Amino acid sequence: MKVIKYLSLKLALLFLIFPTFLVAQEEQSKLNGPVVRGIVEQFVSMHYSQKPLDNEMSSKIFNLYLNRLDPAHFYFLEDDVDKFRKYELRVDDMLQRGDVNLALDIFERFKIRLSERLAMMEEFMGEDFDFSVDDNWILERKDQPYPHSTEDARKLWRTKIKFDLLTLKLGDTSLKDGKERLMKRVRGLWKDFSQYENDDVVSMFLNSMAAAYDPHSSYLAAQELKNFDISIKLSLEGIGAVLRWDDGYTVINSIVPGGAAARQGKLKTDDRIIAVAQGENAFESVIDMRLNNVVKLIRGKRGTKVGLQILRKTKKGFDTLKIFIVRDKILLKDGEAQSSIFEQPAATENKNKQEPLRIGVIKLPSFYVDFNDRRKNPKNFKSSSRDVKSHLKKFVVENVDGVILDLRNNGGGGLDEAINMAGLFIGLNPIVIVRQSGGRRVTVHRSRERVAYKGPLVIMLNRYSASASEILAGAMHDYQRALLVGDTTTFGKGTVQNIFQLPEGYGALKVTIAQFYRVSGWSTQSRGVETSIILPSLNNVREIGESTLDNALPWRSIDQVSYRPKGSFKSVLPALKQLSKKRMKDSKYFQNVDKDVHEFMTSIKPMKYTSILKMQEDDSRQKAERELDLSNAIKNETTEEVRNIEEKKEFQADAYIRESMAIIADYINLQQTTK
Repeated sequence: MKVIKYLSLKLALLFLIFPTFLVAQEEQSKLNGPVVRGIVEQFVSMHYSQKPLDNEMSSKIFNLYLNRLDPAHFYFLEDDVDKFRKYELRVDDMLQRGDVNLALDIFERFKIRLSERLAMMEEFMGEDFDFSVDDNWILERKDQPYPHSTEDARKLWRTKIKFDLLTLKLGDTSLKDGKERLMKRVRGLWKDFSQYENDDVVSMFLNSMAAAYDPHSSYLAAQELKNFDISIKLSLEGIGAVLRWDDGYTVINSIVPGGAAARQGKLKTDDRIIAVAQGENAFESVIDMRLNNVVKLIRGKRGTKVGLQILRKTKKGFDTLKIFIVRDKILLKDGEAQSSIFEQPAATENKNKQEPLRIGVIKLPSFYVDFNDRRKNPKNFKSSSRDVKSHLKKFVVENVDGVILDLRNNGGGGLDEAINMAGLFIGLNPIVIVRQSGGRRVTVHRSRERVAYKGPLVIMLNRYSASASEILAGAMHDYQRALLVGDTTTFGKGTVQNIFQLPEGYGALKVTIAQFYRVSGWSTQSRGVETSIILPSLNNVREIGESTLDNALPWRSIDQVSYRPKGSFKSVLPALKQLSKKRMKDSKYFQNVDKDVHEFMTSIKPMKYTSILKMQEDDSRQKAERELDLSNAIKNETTEEVRNIEEKKEFQADAYIRESMAIIADYINLQQTTK
């Protein structure tokens, strides 16, 4: 995006407003009054909507903050909320003054209630629950009143625990293990919140303000900014281990293949880290320390040494070990584009006389890019468009008959990456229109890439394909370059966020500054991108997408730009839909999906509350049905002749990929028939 001057101006203002950033920083409370006031002023001035911070926003912020702490209305009492509600229309004034005392007071009350509920649970866990006595449990509690009194809270929590235990019991968990799991869950919640510092609370309050403007803007604290940076560039510097928090201990969840810890070879999964040392310095205990703080200690610059003191469970008990690892750059391979070539039977009447088609499939989890490397070395840096280009070149050399780009669950990433990737299929053409706040500027963004692949193309989408995925899919649809296959529509995120970094240690603002539009003039905001061929999915009937989020910006359209479609699917689309529908009707897998959809629409979606006895009856019935389905599954299932012909199988073709390959085979056949 061409917003360099705009960014420079805003960042200059940030430094002018926050002179406290330039003096010695106090570790204890960085988000003080002047800093908060400056963040609020800058956020409001930069946001795309240009809404003032007034009483309407004040009420939203107040309720969003309460719901971040207690979304299901389990913890606060009615009197707690009434006490704080008198400030509901003063939050805007407080934020503009940098006054965060209300947020701190509410949080302290929340911690009191949380400790009380923990004590209740410990008491209830000694009781025997009678599941033959019926109780009703409300499933969606966000609109339910808060408990009127402590006694009401006790009744609510006793029913909640009974419901949770029954849910675990129906999942084949014993009551003893179920009780332990529930206690562990609430103790972990208490442990986490009890370690919150004032800055953590203020950060939550600022995020409530950002969410009142739209669901994608936020304040990123310093550690969150680092995590965001890692997710977008798919690399970090550290030891290469995934950590989890478990009952006061930081535990090794997994070792990243190829990372420093994997190469060193001594660290193992489920090791408990009890102390960390920097280089040759003394070890510092990390027992009961917040996971984020432990991560800060372990991550560090490439080439530096970190020491880990660990507890390892053995047959004789626990051993204590000290392990020293030299930090290195870690590439997160799981987030990269992956490709495989599959064989698909040709879609003709005389299949025995036809060679199978070769279909190249690319799975793209996100539109990643290493911005730092791109600035330092613009000819050689990590990015999704460069990786996809390499896969496409390989496909061309391998003479594939068609390509499938799988964007399911791809939540987006770099805007430039989507633009460049579109160019790999349609060349140097307009891809997306970006409209700045207030309509002050409308910019048409063109691809700078030349065509890398010209053959048949299918793009797979679902309700979780968002943002940059929708830019690419929308462009491919408008240019009639690809068939879109999957859920009815994509997520519907049609806004652009920029990261405005604050001085070191203060994090950043992620602010919605623009809205993007397809070259046809249609926005993807709230409505998403519609697919050409819809496949059965529970996502099609669930409430998923931008339109279901609080404070989402509305849909709009603008004038289209001049562009020329690359083809047309109009003549073949009815036949493709009919052939796909017939296959799915004969497929056991999609028959089961249709059953799940029917059950959701008739039994689950209408349900506001559940009966304890009905849960047990439904579970018995469903188990009997599943056993019957299993006995008939093999003999009723049609065979799928799809084979991965790559020596290294990065991924397997699921039912949706198989159907997409059948669709592209149909399309190739219809093209040949027409010619």
